[in-house]
Amino acid sequence: MRHALAIAVLVLSGVLLLLGLGQRTFLAGPAEISLPVDTQSEAAFAVVDGTEFAKLPGQANVVVQGADAFVATAMTRDVDAWLAPFPHAELTVDQRKQRLLTALIPGAPAEASETGSGAVTTEADAAGDGLDPRGSDLWLDSRFIDGNGGSTETETLRVPVSIAVDQSVLIATNGTDPIPSEVSLVWAQDRSTPWAGPLLAAGGVLAIVGAVLYLLAVDHDRRGLGPRRGRRGPLQGLRNAFARPERRGRSAAPRADARADAPPRGERMTLNIRNRAGRDGMIARSRQNRRYGRRLLPVLGIAAVLGLSGCSAEYWPQMGPKPVEETPTAQPSSIAPVPVTEAQLHRIVEQVSAAANEGDDDLDAAALDERFVDDALAQRTANYTIRASVPDYAVVPPRITDEELDYALVQSTESWPRTAFVTVASSSGKTDADAAAGGTADGSADAASAAADADAEAGDGATDEQTSPSLALIMTQQSPQENFEVSRVIALRGGISMPQAAPAEDGTALLSNDIETLMLPPGEVGAAYASLLENGTEAPEAELFDLESDTLLENYGKARAAAAQQQSDEKGQTMKYSATARQGDAPVVALSTGAGGALVATTVIDEQIVDAAGGRFKPQAQGAITALSGLEGEQERLVQQVAHQMLFFVPSKSEDAKIELLGVTSELVGVTN
Repeated sequence: MRHALAIAVLVLSGVLLLLGLGQRTFLAGPAEISLPVDTQSEAAFAVVDGTEFAKLPGQANVVVQGADAFVATAMTRDVDAWLAPFPHAELTVDQRKQRLLTALIPGAPAEASETGSGAVTTEADAAGDGLDPRGSDLWLDSRFIDGNGGSTETETLRVPVSIAVDQSVLIATNGTDPIPSEVSLVWAQDRSTPWAGPLLAAGGVLAIVGAVLYLLAVDHDRRGLGPRRGRRGPLQGLRNAFARPERRGRSAAPRADARADAPPRGERMTLNIRNRAGRDGMIARSRQNRRYGRRLLPVLGIAAVLGLSGCSAEYWPQMGPKPVEETPTAQPSSIAPVPVTEAQLHRIVEQVSAAANEGDDDLDAAALDERFVDDALAQRTANYTIRASVPDYAVVPPRITDEELDYALVQSTESWPRTAFVTVASSSGKTDADAAAGGTADGSADAASAAADADAEAGDGATDEQTSPSLALIMTQQSPQENFEVSRVIALRGGISMPQAAPAEDGTALLSNDIETLMLPPGEVGAAYASLLENGTEAPEAELFDLESDTLLENYGKARAAAAQQQSDEKGQTMKYSATARQGDAPVVALSTGAGGALVATTVIDEQIVDAAGGRFKPQAQGAITALSGLEGEQERLVQQVAHQMLFFVPSKSEDAKIELLGVTSELVGVTN
């Protein structure tokens, strides 16, 4: 009975251990569900909507193998707009049959595809038959394989996908080749087995209990094989099994008095036969028990190993409320979304800084082409041209860093163009050699030009690193297929306070140039300030501006021409100096601050004119003037064009305030005769 009970407990422990082990192996089910993609086409792009990944359980992944493989996530509206000109495949999940369905979407007509802004972009404009998706500002995240060494991954892309329903995944290569042949959507399954731990633990405990019961049964049997006297202490039968043979013989020898009282010979023979039969049975059972014991050792070993392996949390039921994963969902709103996240904006600023620093280091305007346009490009291009010919040119633009400051505005919109305003720190663009060179900016004999260039240096903030100004970058993305480009770089004036603005994640509005609620419509601000430059503070427009701390009017425009004329007259020269100013051709950008006013970025072109006026003294073309225009020597007339990139705060009409100049960057950008 004792053996039967022990064996029953051991058998039960084996069943429990087998079930616990089975939950981690043959009963666990597949580790993942994999659906291969078969587009049956030469499409260069495939897109999967965020809602498709929720149709099957588990953690969704996109797995791609192949040269130039590319996977990106973005807002669905942005992916659709980017793909609009190109043929592409849309992938959907068939839940019932667990397979992927493919729908081929033709690109927009070759002649035109209309963006949300109403602008027209042809496929050829976008990039002919295809467009490399790598590097687009639209992507929230992207990973790719590049055989040229610029990869984020090697051999295989396995991209975990956890996106909102209003986001999508784009699969591509280099934009011209078909998508890789080995593409699949994979859902990793939950491999936690909360009952494996209890089963293994219960099996281990029962194995120990069964082992103890078995040892007790063996001990009971072994007691019958040992001496009848002197049996004291626990597990005496097992201890007798390991006793020395001579000791067991002495203990079993009959005493003399016992032989005297022995029964008759016939009875003794019968008793001996019975005792011998009993001992033989016990010996047989002992041998059988030893065989069972040898079989028991592996069971105990397996129980110990599985018991130790069951310590992981995924082997046990989790007590308490089950944590609920929060899946981001699209929130319906009547307000246009902010199209650029904080991470995207930071990545854009990093790339702008890298392009600007490369151009600054090599004096190479070609390095700016991907990220700079309009006045921002013209400013640095002119500066590089001059400094390449005039090494001691004093005006060195401050270096744009990727250190974002705490002021940014992003236009809320679903369409294009999209505009962003961000402030960043700068560092001095001067080298030690530049600082030691000193002197005038262009090396010419024109005192007025030298003074203006020296002031431009101060206005640009091209000083030491401690006083290098904060910079405001005006950036615009014209279409889905283009990246954000910097149209203006404006050095903010020291000591100013930027107007209160809503957080960047809340977005702002791009105002029209003719809005009437401001002190002055944005489209007229540049022209009004140009009038001040040309006519001085006596102009009627002066009452609109806060001029108390405005130093630009003291060094440019009419004031600069008057100072140059005075110096020329004192030398007995007959040259005539004058100045004109106008608003530049680059678009005006006006962003609402949310506090009733607007930030207005514009450009004013200040023309300084020197005329020989028929006299024997003539203006000289040399240094910076020669570098920009190619003119040399005496000229009858010279017109130097200085571009002032300017940032104003324009209050609303309801406020008792004036227009404030927040920052300006000035640069000599052209010379004519």
